[in-house]
Amino acid sequence: MIRFQILNHAILLTSDALLHFQRFYDTSMQIKTENFSYFHTNFAFSHSGRIFNAVYGPFLAYSGGFLLLLVHNWFNFQILTVFTVLLIAGIGMYRLALKANVDEVIAILLALIYLQFGIVAGILRFNFMAWGAALASYAMMQVLYMINDERKPIHWLSLALIMSLIAQVYLLSTIYIACTFVPFAIYALVKT
Repeated sequence: MIRFQILNHAILLTSDALLHFQRFYDTSMQIKTENFSYFHTNFAFSHSGRIFNAVYGPFLAYSGGFLLLLVHNWFNFQILTVFTVLLIAGIGMYRLALKANVDEVIAILLALIYLQFGIVAGILRFNFMAWGAALASYAMMQVLYMINDERKPIHWLSLALIMSLIAQVYLLSTIYIACTFVPFAIYALVKT
């Protein structure tokens, strides 16, 4: 799925990509200079001091900044992050399908379809909806625990951890997934 980008040594540049490149550049420079500023972006966004990372997921911003320092350029950074998103999403959808008692071959096909149609659109725009979508299948596994496991209907710790991680990655995905939980939570409440 990223073969074209690797063979042509191409960087996907969109308005979202430029925005995220600036936030990762800022955190990488904070790490490099040891001049940390949780709220202000002092190295990017024309040194404007814009408050961005504190609202838009500081954990991922600092992780991305550290990764950018390790790989040294935007091309390597983008290839590695796109590959990571595809890997997380593929494994997550495969495990979700297996948890839903789907045949293994069908689970692999579902994961491939999800990667092709559910993740690639976000990757081509290099926005973080793809990260939220990659983690969504792990959150939806909690729904299956909620409606299938009558002895312990809610695995609250794993639910809290995955939702916290999604909130740190992309806040809008957290809202979408929480809204998706509502009908299943009502069903589980009625069932118990």
